[in-house]
Amino acid sequence: MKILIIANSTLVFGKELKEVLEKEMDVMLLDFEHLYLFGHEERDDRLSRRFSMLKRLPKLSMLFRIYLIGKEIKEGKYDVVNIHYNRWYYRWLLPLLNRTGTKLVVSTYGSDFYRASDRIRNRLRPIYEQADAVTFTNILTKEAFVNFYGDFGYKSYVCRFGLKTLDYIDRNRDANRREIRRKLGYATDKIIVTCGYNATSAQQHFQIIEAIEGIERDLKKRCQFIFPLTYGDEGYKRKVTAALEKVSFDYVVLEDFLYADDNAYVKLASDVMVNMLETDSFSGSMQEFLYADNVVITGKWLPYGTFDDAGIFWHKIESTQELGSTMQNVLSSLENSKQKTGDNRTIIASLSSWKRNAESWKNVFKGVMV
Repeated sequence: MKILIIANSTLVFGKELKEVLEKEMDVMLLDFEHLYLFGHEERDDRLSRRFSMLKRLPKLSMLFRIYLIGKEIKEGKYDVVNIHYNRWYYRWLLPLLNRTGTKLVVSTYGSDFYRASDRIRNRLRPIYEQADAVTFTNILTKEAFVNFYGDFGYKSYVCRFGLKTLDYIDRNRDANRREIRRKLGYATDKIIVTCGYNATSAQQHFQIIEAIEGIERDLKKRCQFIFPLTYGDEGYKRKVTAALEKVSFDYVVLEDFLYADDNAYVKLASDVMVNMLETDSFSGSMQEFLYADNVVITGKWLPYGTFDDAGIFWHKIESTQELGSTMQNVLSSLENSKQKTGDNRTIIASLSSWKRNAESWKNVFKGVMV
């Protein structure tokens, strides 16, 4: 079986899925943004070079992008195309997939459903109609999807992504925390509070900044607040950075995307993680912070029932208006909260290791070929 995964290659999900599947299947990864093609060896830039010339016509760039993706599907003779993070313009590929008999698996991350208006959701309907399978990272998102469309339940599956960073966290768990913090440019003698994990407005950084400013002054001085802005919206990143230049607390902005051990260091160096996403499905980054024994503050509005049912300990708030007082309480009695995180590591391992989750993906891909 030959599979083409179309995903953002700067995120770990598509890359790690490719690595897991290629032990049994022929798998290629096509980066949606730049059209880099990743095979078994080095990166293939042929499509990317063509696209870099064509996208100089910005109004037609998406049309050219889809044309080149279609060209790769046709010439590569793939059995299955797996779209990660659905977009309405994938509709332009449907006639080609019909003609070639290529199976289609759509992997919905959650935000591409939750943050879409009803108008956009309806524009996505033809893609879901033609899809041979639709995957979700949790049962709540799957149920919300099926309820909205009133259909597709028969071909909807929960397939969670494993997290390789868990392995890197285990490998570095006994490393000297002061040395890790020095490597990252953090303070070595303060409570480290990580705020969000990317540069998108859904992270609600401005509300987090406002909440931090309201914390008692002496307590705030004992903390350093980390803002990972390593990927996302450059314009939004500039606004957050500008806002931070005016604050009264100690902070660090992370700008370089971190992989492997360095990514694990960010989790291991931290004490508290604040996740105020507007919407989410099954945040991988948050799970990594939980696995690294962070005390996590998150929102009750997020569909994290799977974690609650499994017994995860964390602090959940009704709205961002409660964040300041909750942070104050958590930071004032941090050791007490840390003692309650003892089972989190085992729970996350049981939910999100690739060893636990790989089989569900294999079953979906094999199933669409029957």
